[in-house]
Amino acid sequence: MNGSPLGQRGQLLDPREARALGMRAQGPPPRAPVLDPRAGGGLFPGQPGAATTLGCSTSRVSLAGGALNQLIQHPSVVVFEQLFRKLPEQGMFSPTVSPQRPFVFEMGAFKTPGKMALLLFDLRPDIYRFSGIDAGDYVPVTARRFSSIMGFDIQVNQKHQGNIQFQLDPQAIDFQGQQAFAPSPGISDLTTVLNIGQSSSFANVAGIGNALNPQRPERYGAQSIPFTLIARSGETVQVKCAIFRPVPSPIAFIEYDIAGIMLPEIWLDELLKQVSPCIEGPR
Repeated sequence: MNGSPLGQRGQLLDPREARALGMRAQGPPPRAPVLDPRAGGGLFPGQPGAATTLGCSTSRVSLAGGALNQLIQHPSVVVFEQLFRKLPEQGMFSPTVSPQRPFVFEMGAFKTPGKMALLLFDLRPDIYRFSGIDAGDYVPVTARRFSSIMGFDIQVNQKHQGNIQFQLDPQAIDFQGQQAFAPSPGISDLTTVLNIGQSSSFANVAGIGNALNPQRPERYGAQSIPFTLIARSGETVQVKCAIFRPVPSPIAFIEYDIAGIMLPEIWLDELLKQVSPCIEGPR
């Protein structure tokens, strides 16, 4: 319809209708006959409807600093990391240590300051041995070594976050019952009950239960999904170590590393609102 004259209302006429009225076809106006209701005048060049030409213009925007704004943090976001190390004690090697009488001690603890929130993204327990080359030189043991001897636990305000279960104490196979299928109401499968109880009895004294995780270089949970432990204002993060069998070889020390960020608690509340799904209530 380009090249058609305008009607009384500023609309383009069909070419056949223009010829029937004896009007000569004209080119499009340099500005569209549309008023900007916000300013009360004509539209500026570049605004939708401002022109009917076939030209194409490009507006490039360069952010100050390039991608630097994706790499920096606000000073209110505080980098956090705590590394706890404990020397061995005689009780770790005592033959009296057993799953029923574990040797439990605290690795370390941290209390979140007022009006702040602590987000933990990485957990790393480790055990070091003597290198055997130089005095005072230590090297970490192989990952998951001593996993049937000791384990680690982390709690926030004396509670475990998430649904986790680690069976560090191997148990015999139960041929009479299966945990996946519960027995009939009123009938208890004593063998299965005892099997489950024995696998977690080594840490029940310390209130840990099956949350005792092995020595390994990664945090618990699936490694392909985000991980966060949240400790709000005034809450305490506590790390424990439980040894439920005598340590068979000399060790130099035991360590536990936790890392994350601290930020104002009001920031955390706003961030959680953004990541939570928006669900409408019943209509």
